[in-house]
Amino acid sequence: MALRRETLVEEHAELGAVVGDLRRRAALRPLPIADIAQLRWRLSRLLLAHLAKEDRLLHPMLQRAGNPVVAALSRRFEEEMGGLSDGFKAYMQDWDAPRIEAEPDAFETATRALAAALADRIHREETQLYRHIPTPKVDAGA
Repeated sequence: MALRRETLVEEHAELGAVVGDLRRRAALRPLPIADIAQLRWRLSRLLLAHLAKEDRLLHPMLQRAGNPVVAALSRRFEEEMGGLSDGFKAYMQDWDAPRIEAEPDAFETATRALAAALADRIHREETQLYRHIPTPKVDAGA
């Protein structure tokens, strides 16, 4: 399976849209708990699928491409992802519906922090990492 840069960027756009919706809903009072729950579930599903694709396809491809600088960059991004992943897991575990309702301002703050961390990661991946994904060759006879 060939990995295309455009596919990963499209997934980033979808993740950004979902986290943006979540951030906006977290600012509403009263909180729309059902909407928030649905967005958190969708964000989790999208993020896990995206990360699995990077783990299974992107990083192995970049690390075997024969460029030691690109391989080291890929490994660094993999290592950094552990911290962001742990932060996301904590966000999902720490903020259940009763706590969200009881502490809406703290939930909004936590959501804004998560959104900022994801936006930073997405920006860095697209500007530093994804440019090393080879462009698929087009078969002129096809």
